[in-house]
Amino acid sequence: MAIKLNTRPGQLRHRLVLEAPIFAADGGGGTARSWETSVILWAQIIPLSPAPDVDAERPGGQVRYRVICRHRTEVKVGQRFRNGPQYLGIEAVFDPDGTARWLECRCREHQP
Repeated sequence: MAIKLNTRPGQLRHRLVLEAPIFAADGGGGTARSWETSVILWAQIIPLSPAPDVDAERPGGQVRYRVICRHRTEVKVGQRFRNGPQYLGIEAVFDPDGTARWLECRCREHQP
């Protein structure tokens, strides 16, 4: 049974930068992560309820988001969206109605 998605193209108001992690040796036996721009896309961002995570630097937990964009094969778990100064780490990616028309991502806001 497919889920009906009520997103219209006019609701894709946020211009997001999709970034992929790049890992390189740090010279001390570990790795350093940096981010590379993959693609720029338009999306709808819907805030969901705050996650009850315990974070010493940020009391009250983190906000989770539902990000909807046109279907793209480049979007994968472990990447992030950048929306100006806001970073949304991608935790889940799926095609909500099975038509390969839309892509829904479940994200969590984090610090760079």
